[in-house]
Amino acid sequence: MNENELDEVRAIEYGFKKAYSGDLRGTIEAVDKLRSFAFQLIKLDPNAENELDIKALIISIGDIARVAAKTKMEQACAASGQALGDIVLEAAGQKRESLAVKALSIVGSLALEFVEKGLDAATKGTVESLGKCGKYFSKMRVETLVSLSEVYLMQVALKSIEKGLPETGIAAIGFLGEIGVTSAEQTNELSTLEAAVILEDLGNAAIRENSESNAKAIIEALESLGTAVSQYGLRNILVQIAWSLETIRVLTLEWGLKGACFAAKAALESINTAGLLDEEQNLEKIQEIKEFHSLILKKR
Repeated sequence: MNENELDEVRAIEYGFKKAYSGDLRGTIEAVDKLRSFAFQLIKLDPNAENELDIKALIISIGDIARVAAKTKMEQACAASGQALGDIVLEAAGQKRESLAVKALSIVGSLALEFVEKGLDAATKGTVESLGKCGKYFSKMRVETLVSLSEVYLMQVALKSIEKGLPETGIAAIGFLGEIGVTSAEQTNELSTLEAAVILEDLGNAAIRENSESNAKAIIEALESLGTAVSQYGLRNILVQIAWSLETIRVLTLEWGLKGACFAAKAALESINTAGLLDEEQNLEKIQEIKEFHSLILKKR
């Protein structure tokens, strides 16, 4: 074992020691050091040993975050999520996709564990990383990693809605909308459609949980997405968004969520969808989209 490897092992041990003792500053310092080691290794020529060393660092940051969650150090949890998000982007930038997938998967897993424990600030930190990664991959048109980011955000949003954590849910919903807008800017119909379909599904879940704040956030995200889609000429996606808003409007009316119902009606008017829902060809397109919808939601 060379001196660099010894330094990495010492940093990992230090991180666990500080996390178990509840030392916030020490834990964050250790995570930052592990992030720096990962960055250095990612820049080296890839080989099996190098890959294993980086994955060990990624896993260690995740495990330190789990210990920090047990000691209620939410700031350290959030810092770990952000460090892993930085590693995702660095690995992707260096064409190390397997490392990017590994780090992104751990960020997503941590987000779900944190929301399950009701750690709002910790979850928001990991959600921010998922959102940043999703937007980056959308710009780069790496659809598998866009989808992975979206699915984790969807799961976090659903769990937040179920557990009554509106701030976390709204943050996840906001990033889903931003990823969709970024995809629309790239005129990437598949990723844009996926974001719209996920938002509609979340809207239905929020309404059934009687969560008007989350329902309004979803309507706002769909409206912003509709504006972007209209701007970039993605007419088929605009049909889906109009359908989603109308579905949500009807459901909010049934459940007595007057504020959300008004917001959905206003959103429909703002994206200028007059006549879209009455054309036979668009009804056929909606049916095709609904079939795609069911495939997307199987990713959960």
